[in-house]
Amino acid sequence: MKLFVTGGSGYLGAAILKRAPTDWHIAATYVTHPIEQRNVAAFCLDVRDADAVTRALEQTRPAVIIHTAAQMTGDALIAVNADGTRNVARAAQQIGAQLIHLSSDVIFDGEHAPYDETAEPRPLIPYAISKARAEEIVRAEFSNARIVRTSLIYGFDPMDPRTRQVLNGEMPRLFTDEYRCPIFVDDLADALIELAEISEISKISEISILNLAGAQRLSRYDFGVKLARAFNTIIKFQPALSASHPTPRPRDCALDIARAQKILRTRLRGVDEVLAQN
Repeated sequence: MKLFVTGGSGYLGAAILKRAPTDWHIAATYVTHPIEQRNVAAFCLDVRDADAVTRALEQTRPAVIIHTAAQMTGDALIAVNADGTRNVARAAQQIGAQLIHLSSDVIFDGEHAPYDETAEPRPLIPYAISKARAEEIVRAEFSNARIVRTSLIYGFDPMDPRTRQVLNGEMPRLFTDEYRCPIFVDDLADALIELAEISEISKISEISILNLAGAQRLSRYDFGVKLARAFNTIIKFQPALSASHPTPRPRDCALDIARAQKILRTRLRGVDEVLAQN
């Protein structure tokens, strides 16, 4: 199996590289943090550079591409998340590779949860707008791609930045009325690897969109409380209301994962189960 991962030095990308079968031929991209994993062919490139993306994919000729590279904030949101996705999708189409594109639950307005795979995006915030645009581009450029919508990604080895900020008190307020379905990074990485295997072997076309999120719906505040208790730390944040935020935010982005649970062997665990086992 030949796999190519964009954003291989990111939190999710690194987990995919770490957990992929050792006999796979793997290549991955990075921008600022070099990839030092021995069995990975690393390419320093920005997905905004169409020529660089094309050269890397033509050189490696992967069977499957998992596109995780993205930017969360800043002026380059559209350029990286949308235009960069166009470059990856076009290059994937040219070499005949299967494409798995990572999207987000925040593309929804949060008023009609839980969202299944038929739900139409209604983004409210800049990041969500860029990711919704990326989905449109993937559909237009590559009709046989898989779009994976996921939620808050967390993990402990290493600890994800958001969990570290919560435990350290760097996020002083967490919303009690904003709901997500947090997913453990190992579960998400394993599910994506399994989906890559299915895509490469059977060339399935019926899975165009798939929700991969945790099985437990939690408010941002309750999630923080569970993390603090699991790590035996003092709760250093206060409850707050998303409804009082000056900028409209999606308040309930819970994803329906019934389809994924039927298709995949990988279990998408809820937070309580993960914390009990770690």
